Amino acid sequence: MLLNSFLLSLNAITSIFFMMVVGYGAKRLLHLEKNDVRRFNALVFHTLLPLMLFNNIYASDIRGSTNLRCLGFALLILLVLFLFTWFFVKRAEPANDQRGVMIQASFRSNFLLLGLPLVKELCPGSDLATVSVMLAVVVPCYNMLAVVTLETFNRKEIDFRKILLGIARNPLILASAAALLVNFSGLRIPQCFANPIAQLGAAASPVALLLLGAEFELHSLSTHRHNLAICTVFRLLLYPAVALPLAALLGLRGPEFAVLISMFATPAAVSSFSMAVQMGGNAELAACAVTTTTLLSAGTMFCWIFLFKSLGMF
Repeated sequence: MLLNSFLLSLNAITSIFFMMVVGYGAKRLLHLEKNDVRRFNALVFHTLLPLMLFNNIYASDIRGSTNLRCLGFALLILLVLFLFTWFFVKRAEPANDQRGVMIQASFRSNFLLLGLPLVKELCPGSDLATVSVMLAVVVPCYNMLAVVTLETFNRKEIDFRKILLGIARNPLILASAAALLVNFSGLRIPQCFANPIAQLGAAASPVALLLLGAEFELHSLSTHRHNLAICTVFRLLLYPAVALPLAALLGLRGPEFAVLISMFATPAAVSSFSMAVQMGGNAELAACAVTTTTLLSAGTMFCWIFLFKSLGMF
């Protein structure tokens, strides 16, 4: 079981890095400029990512077996850690374009991509309704907090009306709201529309990873090493060190505990790069944060899985 879990994490991370390497090589082979990469990124942010979010939430069994205790705990811990990260980063980093990126890379995990396969591996044969509900609720919360963060720090003057307007216009927020509305209403989308939505949504992650690799520059690791260290410690060590022991004390076990591992112990979300670029954050730092946390998560995820499997949490 532990070996399988480690291989799952390693395979997922290897796949992510392979696509990033292809993107890195394609940029140099095709002599793409940064502006070219940013234009492609705009396409992903405004079309493919919203369709992926819509399809994932639309297909979730939200009205099935909702575990309010697990969901409430996850959202509460996420909010507390988010606020702590906000105030810490605000004191540690003076540049606003880096503050928002650091906060987002710290609190926003790759739960959307790794959540379901990781829980399937950790708890084979178990009911995955909890994962579906968590995806449908937590991912929109990630998006909302990310928009608030980036809108706040990327404006010279804080204008709450403009921040709220930015949230309302954000394509990821709109897609999440539309999917929740359709899901709760019980409406079914005709297959002639549902199929292309699912197909285009499935392309979001690979294309985003290609662009992430194209944006990456090796010298950025040295330039941003201090801020990357903060993001990595928060994302891979602090968040799981706070959330997972508390979950164990609360009595969460089995798939409920496994879904919290996939939420709090996975690397920074790939989509956080696309959002940072489109909303004026530091693109180099965003790319490096995803790359660094993904690389190091192969070791940290195995350690968290080994520890809590040994303690009988799942």
